Amino acid sequence: MAGVALAGSAIPTITILNPNRAFAGINNETLKVGLIGCGGRGSGAANQALKADPNVVLHAMGDIFKDKLDSSLENLTKVHGAKVRWTTDINL
Repeated sequence: MAGVALAGSAIPTITILNPNRAFAGINNETLKVGLIGCGGRGSGAANQALKADPNVVLHAMGDIFKDKLDSSLENLTKVHGAKVRWTTDINL
């Protein structure tokens, strides 16, 4: 039992001596997220993802119903502006 207590007490020391091992560095990379299913749950998740970090952008969207996609795109663009980088100009 003493070995378990000793091992557990070493973890905080390691993090104090080298805090970079405990925490991630600053995010400088753009994280592109996509949304499949633009109803309430999907749009809500995309909204939360865009709020999570300043470097997150909405890069792709898809839905079987065009009206749901258009509505979600409009609402997310109103709230997040330039972070929504997807357009409906893509022809499949």
